[in-house]
Amino acid sequence: MKNFKPTILFVVFVMAIFLFFNSVRSENSDIVINEICSTGCASSGHQWIEIYNKGTVATDVTGWKFYEDETNHSLSLASSSTEQDFIIQSGEYALIVQNDLYFFEDNPDVTSTVFDSSWGTLNKSGEEIALKNSAGDLTEQFTYQAISNFSLERKDSAELITDENNWQEHVSSHTAGQPNYWNTEDTEENQIPTAVIAGSSTAYIDQEAMFDASDSSDLDGIISSYEWLLDGVSVGGSGILNYIFTTTGTFNLILNIEDDDGAFASTSLGVLVESEKEEEPEAVATTTSGLIINEFVSDPVSGENEWIEIYNPTTSSIDLTGWKLYDGMGSIASPTSTIEAGGFFVIELSSSKLNNSGDIIILKNDLDEIVDSVSYGDWDDGDTSDNALAVSDPNSIARIINGQNTGNNKNDFAETTTVTKGASNQIAAPVVSVPSSGGGGGGTVEPAPTVTYSRSEVVINEIVSDPTDGAVEFVELYNRTASSVDLAGWWIEDGGESKTNLNGNISVRSFKTIESPKGNLNNSGDSIVLFAPDGTKIDQVTYGTWDDGNISDNAPAPDDPLSLIRKIDGQDGNNDYYDFVLTSTITPGSSNIVSVVTEGGEVVEQLLTSAQIKINEIMPNPVGSDNEDEFIELKNEGSETINLKNWFLSDSTSKKYKITQGSIKSGDFIVFKRSMTGIALNNTGGDEVKLYSTNSSLVDSVKYAGRAGESETYARKDDGTWAWTIKTTSGKANIIEGVSAAPIISIDVDTEVAQGESVIFDASDTTDPEAEEMSFEWDFGDGTNDEGIVVEHIFNNEGVYGVKLKATDGSGNVSEKQVIITVKNVLDFVGGYFESGNISKIKISEFIPNPEGSDTTEFIELYNSGDEEIDLSGIKIDDEEGGSRAYTFPNGTIIQPGEYFIVGRQDSKLALNNTSDSVRLLYPDGTILQEVRYDDVLEGASYIADENEKWLWTSAVTAGKENIISSVALLAKTKTVSRAKSKMIKPIINTTLEKLRDEDIGDKVKVVGIVAVEPGVLGSQYFYIVGSPGVQVYMYKKDFPDLKVGDRVEVTGEISEAYGETRIKLVDRGDIKVIDHQASPVPKSVEIADLQEPYEGWLVQVSGEITELKSSYMYVDDGTEEIKVYFKRGAGINKKILQAGDLVKVSGLLAQTKTGYQILPRSQEDIKKTGVAESFVTKIENEEGEEKKETVEKYLTATAGGLTSILVGLFAKARGAGVVGFARRMTGVAVAVVKRRKG
Repeated sequence: MKNFKPTILFVVFVMAIFLFFNSVRSENSDIVINEICSTGCASSGHQWIEIYNKGTVATDVTGWKFYEDETNHSLSLASSSTEQDFIIQSGEYALIVQNDLYFFEDNPDVTSTVFDSSWGTLNKSGEEIALKNSAGDLTEQFTYQAISNFSLERKDSAELITDENNWQEHVSSHTAGQPNYWNTEDTEENQIPTAVIAGSSTAYIDQEAMFDASDSSDLDGIISSYEWLLDGVSVGGSGILNYIFTTTGTFNLILNIEDDDGAFASTSLGVLVESEKEEEPEAVATTTSGLIINEFVSDPVSGENEWIEIYNPTTSSIDLTGWKLYDGMGSIASPTSTIEAGGFFVIELSSSKLNNSGDIIILKNDLDEIVDSVSYGDWDDGDTSDNALAVSDPNSIARIINGQNTGNNKNDFAETTTVTKGASNQIAAPVVSVPSSGGGGGGTVEPAPTVTYSRSEVVINEIVSDPTDGAVEFVELYNRTASSVDLAGWWIEDGGESKTNLNGNISVRSFKTIESPKGNLNNSGDSIVLFAPDGTKIDQVTYGTWDDGNISDNAPAPDDPLSLIRKIDGQDGNNDYYDFVLTSTITPGSSNIVSVVTEGGEVVEQLLTSAQIKINEIMPNPVGSDNEDEFIELKNEGSETINLKNWFLSDSTSKKYKITQGSIKSGDFIVFKRSMTGIALNNTGGDEVKLYSTNSSLVDSVKYAGRAGESETYARKDDGTWAWTIKTTSGKANIIEGVSAAPIISIDVDTEVAQGESVIFDASDTTDPEAEEMSFEWDFGDGTNDEGIVVEHIFNNEGVYGVKLKATDGSGNVSEKQVIITVKNVLDFVGGYFESGNISKIKISEFIPNPEGSDTTEFIELYNSGDEEIDLSGIKIDDEEGGSRAYTFPNGTIIQPGEYFIVGRQDSKLALNNTSDSVRLLYPDGTILQEVRYDDVLEGASYIADENEKWLWTSAVTAGKENIISSVALLAKTKTVSRAKSKMIKPIINTTLEKLRDEDIGDKVKVVGIVAVEPGVLGSQYFYIVGSPGVQVYMYKKDFPDLKVGDRVEVTGEISEAYGETRIKLVDRGDIKVIDHQASPVPKSVEIADLQEPYEGWLVQVSGEITELKSSYMYVDDGTEEIKVYFKRGAGINKKILQAGDLVKVSGLLAQTKTGYQILPRSQEDIKKTGVAESFVTKIENEEGEEKKETVEKYLTATAGGLTSILVGLFAKARGAGVVGFARRMTGVAVAVVKRRKG
């Protein structure tokens, strides 16, 4: 017992020391200097420094000092400080200011704690400063570097204060009391986006309803994908959904969105679908008095608008407010003016509304009553016999007597060549001059009808675009009609719209040669269009690489010494690939002759026009086994039996099948199945079938593009053209049914247009397999519609619109096609940009693609080399074409003469590649002002131009200052370059996954890999393929074929980049070819520290401890580093079976985001739980023992507290360093005891 008492006293004494030590534990190095505003940033008296608590607990800074100029400066609470204590919470900022009154005048919105102090001047050239705690110990001390005009910011509070690379000047101001502009710490969680559906909750059966998600938002990023679900079924994948309900009832419409960090959000809308709206009442005027539709133009001359004239026959003026005009599709105008008694009022339509062939115009008053209506042309209002005429430009349709309305439009209206817009009508009937018969007799001559021509009545028959030396280019025409054609007023245009006027005549079944047409025909590819005098497009031929929207049906380019000819004079199947061949026998003005096709003097193929064996039908994609049921059918169209022994069949590959036996009688068929020939025709991506005779002469060939529908065959029609049919007739005469008869839509339109400006939608290249007449209906996605083969439309609001075209042929077959139109502010286009100052004086002067540490400190520097300020509003900076989204300078962005202007990655969101990329300065319309390309990137080095505009790397990073060339190897890899737009087709680069990233963004590549995850799992618009490396494969349309993990596929697309991650961008499912199926890919085991760019896109596997678990992700640490593992919704990860402390083995795709790399597991199978970490077990054991220790700890604490005052008194009486040394020794003993107690 005697020995026990001293022990107890010693423990109590030590615990008292421990408690005293613990009470001042807050005086630590967690408080750091974070930002400095010296001279340059602020004048004397207005200067300040910012401090920051980087620790996890609050710190009391009572008694602390700011050390400057070898002087300690005290801190006192500013009277205007929001916080009125010396406690700085974890993660909190505080300001030490030179004069609190001046500071709050400069920064009235600062809410952080502000300490008032006083010093002389913080020099902009740099000086030593420090913080001292209440004991007088230095917590931070360093000499800051020189600054120019703005505050000096610390990038990472965890890194050394003395590291110069850890400090950088703000680009334009400061961030007092806020996270630093150059802060590289990931302090914020990704914010969940907000999903919003704009649209009516009521819809009508068989009528299109539009739902808009463009009001959805993401505060800290962008929305990367949209998905629409209707009662659980996916119905759309873009920002706007246009949907037609076919049944009545209540439906649940769900919108799912995903942001660029992988966070999801959803919302829903209940939609009540009711019966069809009541149709407009039959257009019968309710009165014969009041306002009258008096004259109108439905087919205006080029450059003018349609218009309708209203006449007031009454004796009183009439206010038109609330009145409306309708055509057969709906409301077209709402006038608001007043029309005087006996006066005329003209309503001009801003876009094409009235059909040229026939329509109805209805005038309604403000009570929605029909006041007048006019039906013209072929519009069926129940009785077409009394319709007014439909006329073409430049004439109008006018009432014969102003205001006369008998109720019979045929009798009331007439065509007039004297257009009296806004004035009294004058009827002048069209006069057709007829040449004299020369026979005399004095009788009257009936006027001859106006001659009009239809498509393909005159055709382009032969073309020479690359003539031999001494020869000239020419285009030959052929007259297919039974009458001579006068070419006066006709013209031809090339792809550049150079116009060559024609004259003379073409006799029946004869030729006309036009030599040296204007504009010069491109050797590699071009388009030639023939127009009649009324502007009707009569024929068009596209050859080579010219992109008219569908290059698969282009004719080949006729290189010197060849010409391009129709196989048969005048034969036009509306497919240039089949209609034309190359020939070495050039026949201008006479019948075409198909002869040997040569290349470099060697025979490539010889087409035997006299051969009567034809490829007649092919089946690429049968139901069931392709190996058993694919076939190629031949037909003998001659009069004799042909022996096919030693003939050959082939597809688009070089492999040929030799026919070993078989004869075919006149008119008979012979079928070759895949199981016999070994020829496997592609289901997607198109293919070609060729037939060769015994001497390897090409007898016939057929090519199809795109996807082959299941159970559809490609069959020859009677006129020699080809079409898809659902009626398979193996060994029999072909029958064209179903899908083959639908029109093939082609739309020519700019896909990026300006708000409020007219847009031309041209569908004149649309063809019908049976050459039937077609009608066209447009839905512009903004609630408006139109009809016609060429229409104009104005989008009044910015946004993304899905414009749909429905083409219907004479048999009722319908095709639909959608184009996506992006409507931008007019500032983004040429003509909308007003250049203030000489913008060419703005130069890219410096940028850093790969800074040391985090890439978030990347910047691009511009320099104004002129002598006047320049407004950058609307100007853009961007990386390489096809990379990140361009950054547009906001309104009011001014750069002064001789000034350097910094754009940080935080503002621009531009992620420069660490391997190779470009930095571009662009006009608002995307035209390049300057472009600098770089490669061989050096970490920590910036890329600058010297005085000779030679670009090189330098280790002296001088953001916002004059460039300095410092000791880095000079790698002058490029100069400033410009790019010209081209319609040339990019060559396809055959490469491998290992070498894919050696190619440039924008290159078109073909690569083979194994499907590692199916579309829809990690994202609806992409999947991954792997080999050893891997890559994301992206398609906006989401029209993927049926893919399985393990499928070996060949993909063809364009290299692009999203959020720093390389991907291959596809156009449609035809860009994916399934080769075969192999075993599922095996993930590569990698240490987390190695998971950087070389492993991007790989299927990897890591093992480690779960250190943090959230609702949508977790962090795994393997001892070398930690990485985020993100749970995509499509992967179906059950997080409830996981917890922090679990040991796991995780497989998944390594993907890059703007904050770094993360692993994306594909399913629950990719996360294997292997145990529990030892540290986690210890933690649990400690928690279990905590309750047992609590009583003892309370007792010791209370006892120690009683002795604290005694100890303080002893310290107060003590003198000298001995006491300090004793305190330190006792502190060490206390710590050891505490550790022992805890152990």
